[in-house]
Amino acid sequence: MKFLNILYKLSIALCLVFCLCGAWFFLISAKPAKASKPTPTVKGVAKTEKKRVVKKTKKEEPDQPVGYLRPQTVIIDSGHGGKDYGALSEGYGYEEKQLTLSTSHMVKNYLQKLGYKVVMTRNQDVFLSLDERAEIANKLPADLFISIHFNFSPNTSAEGIEVYYCTLATESSDNEKKRLKISKELAQEMLTRTVKHTGAHSRGVKTANFAVLRKTEMPAVLIECGFLSNHAERERIKDPRYLNFLAWGIARAVDFHLTSHF
Repeated sequence: MKFLNILYKLSIALCLVFCLCGAWFFLISAKPAKASKPTPTVKGVAKTEKKRVVKKTKKEEPDQPVGYLRPQTVIIDSGHGGKDYGALSEGYGYEEKQLTLSTSHMVKNYLQKLGYKVVMTRNQDVFLSLDERAEIANKLPADLFISIHFNFSPNTSAEGIEVYYCTLATESSDNEKKRLKISKELAQEMLTRTVKHTGAHSRGVKTANFAVLRKTEMPAVLIECGFLSNHAERERIKDPRYLNFLAWGIARAVDFHLTSHF
């Protein structure tokens, strides 16, 4: 009995020793926490590291673009129509009045995609007098007038694109001189663009006393888009893809001109 009592006391003593050793080992293995680095200062003022918050403010958009007046309006005049067939390509079933209308619709489509308001003097195969075409344009606050035609010549080797603007009259007002000056610039731009996009021969910019150029009150040009009397050029004109390139050249000329002058 005495022996068991001694063993009991000895086990308690060993437990205390193990507890003290464990505590001592924990204390010597624990590392002191690193001191935090001082905050950098600029001229003695501490920088506080705050998370940058970017406030997204809703941008107020103007009701109209700066300098906005109205959508720029372009008049597209499809040459001939109705009883007026224009140049005929006999034996091939091609009439100028049909080609001018289809090309005009292509030009209209491109200009509308570029943001312009387009008014056509005719949307279908109807006859309009030259005076009626000018009246349609003059009743509107239009910026430009474009008359589209195709050419014909007894000389079957004649080919290419040519663009006309009105001949300057001897007694012209300052406004008329300005109108014709702008018309000339537009004619040159249109010739350059259409020749570039189609690869057609350039016949130059010319003046003429055409009624639709003389009687319109805004800058106006008339483009002859190629010769139906020339076999090779007629074959190109028959291809809708070629007419699309032609129409794009006309639309790009109008766009370049209006963005440069307004």
